[in-house]
Amino acid sequence: MKYWNSTLKNMSEYIPGEQPDNLDEFIKLNTNENPFPPSEKVLEAIRKEANGNLRRYPNVNSDKICALFASQNKLARENIFTANGSDEIFTLIFRGFIEKTQKAAFAYPSYSLYYTMAEANAIPFDKIELDDKFEIDFKKFLEKKYSLVIFCNPNNPTGNGINIRELKNFLSEFKGLAVVDEAYVDFYNETAINLVREFDNLIVTRSFSKSYSLAGLRVGLAIAEKSIIDGFNKLKDSYNVDRLAQAGALAALEDRKTFEYNIRMMRSNKEYLEEEMKALGFKTVPSKANFIFTKHDKISSKELYEKLKENKILIRYFSSPRSNEYVRITIGTMMEMKQLLAVLREILGE
Repeated sequence: MKYWNSTLKNMSEYIPGEQPDNLDEFIKLNTNENPFPPSEKVLEAIRKEANGNLRRYPNVNSDKICALFASQNKLARENIFTANGSDEIFTLIFRGFIEKTQKAAFAYPSYSLYYTMAEANAIPFDKIELDDKFEIDFKKFLEKKYSLVIFCNPNNPTGNGINIRELKNFLSEFKGLAVVDEAYVDFYNETAINLVREFDNLIVTRSFSKSYSLAGLRVGLAIAEKSIIDGFNKLKDSYNVDRLAQAGALAALEDRKTFEYNIRMMRSNKEYLEEEMKALGFKTVPSKANFIFTKHDKISSKELYEKLKENKILIRYFSSPRSNEYVRITIGTMMEMKQLLAVLREILGE
């Protein structure tokens, strides 16, 4: 820590979900990864690109990905930016779209990386509590003059989605920059992306990590009006998305059949788990994502997390207030869901 500056010394650290070395021994339901592998077309595209051209730099703006996504969503190419995961987009937002003399606001509980990145960039911010049902009260984000707000749709870790009509009404009054993080939106497709045509202060972000099974490639998208996209391109690293990642992401966008099949499977498995958990006495927040946020009156969430880990099942426990009453469980394969339920029955029986 000898050479750390004051910002680095004082900022909170983002703690990602556990990634054990002996991963094959666990049922891994803690980091919202897709249990289904990328399609064979994606893997073939990556293998095809793994050739002598790796000595060359990749396309500087990931133009094919941007053009295809724009076409699929009836947007202009100039409205799309491709990044090294959504994390890069948030880094660029904090670096170039808000002054250190201004203030940001984020919902709580939500994705804690927002808070960490704000601290890392010396941006002051408020945490605005979600209501008793973990819903956003947009009026609270208008009580002060915030220059940046970020909403997660669906929210992580709670899983509930945003009311798009209420978001539109908020944007009609809000004068700062609003970001809607839609890493999980593909599972139910209640998206704010169409509002980009109407509001020049809106950025919508997307991820290939969840619905496209490509967490290991690190590819994300930002959708916004042209001047914001121009700002991203000015700020970003020169070659921010590598050749293999571009090839895989492009093939994933093209392979709609596999994408839609995996989404159907994920939704079916989630709804099955929700029903079975309810029968066991769990109280679960209604989820529009590939995970559930749940608790049980007979056992603390921390103890439940620890007992499942003893049984080689990883879920996510958060120690922060309100979140610590619940655990977050990623939706896996049907076999994994049945194994989880069997262990839960044993734990509750004890």
